[in-house]
Amino acid sequence: MRPYQLGQLFALPLQSAIRAQNLALQETISFIEQFGLEKGLAKTFRFVAERVIEKRIVDPKTGIPETQLKAQPFEVSIPLLALVSPPSMNLQEVNVEFGVEIVELKTEPIKSAVIPSAVLGSSLAPTLCLFTSLGQVNPTTMKVNMKIARETPEGMARLGDVLVDLLSGRPSETEAPSIKTPVPVERVPGIGTEMANLLKTKGILTVQDFLSATETSEKVRDSARTLGVSEKRIAEWREKARLLIGLKE
Repeated sequence: MRPYQLGQLFALPLQSAIRAQNLALQETISFIEQFGLEKGLAKTFRFVAERVIEKRIVDPKTGIPETQLKAQPFEVSIPLLALVSPPSMNLQEVNVEFGVEIVELKTEPIKSAVIPSAVLGSSLAPTLCLFTSLGQVNPTTMKVNMKIARETPEGMARLGDVLVDLLSGRPSETEAPSIKTPVPVERVPGIGTEMANLLKTKGILTVQDFLSATETSEKVRDSARTLGVSEKRIAEWREKARLLIGLKE
């Protein structure tokens, strides 16, 4: 069996998780293209039906009003993607456990253009090692536990907020609904459908529910850990949620 560098073995689960997410995304895009689009235009589901309407008329001879029932045809056209959600799967967390057997210790200096080499020290990444059974116990065997957690970079999260605002529009103060009217949590700019679905599994269905679930710093911290986002993101969503339902500080 050919030995590999320790850094390569540690990188393998990360690369595999990224590759799996990339393949899942390709499947989603393929579904949208094949099922929902045709020559760049949205495929639609159409049907024709009839509805009965009432028409009040006055008899010109007798002057007596009467009601006539008339069947009126109408057509409904709905984009297919509005009826069927594209299959989507996002990795939230991956737990990896494996063993490695050290074959030959090697080091290399950590390089930096701004930090002195004496401060940086050396890396053991080029150490040669082999995959081994977790049950083996000897001085050269090491058990490795890795947890890969998904976290959206702040810049990408803010870009997502901008895109959501462009798609859904941000309501003005005159359009803000009354606090007495339940507002779905997905209406909060930046939360989006995926995060809203995750919130709903926790019983958070409305904007008011979200504000109640994040009203203290401890609840904000718990929500951030559960959703896999930063506490700063939760605070930003709270501010947008308050604006959405017309609350003032």
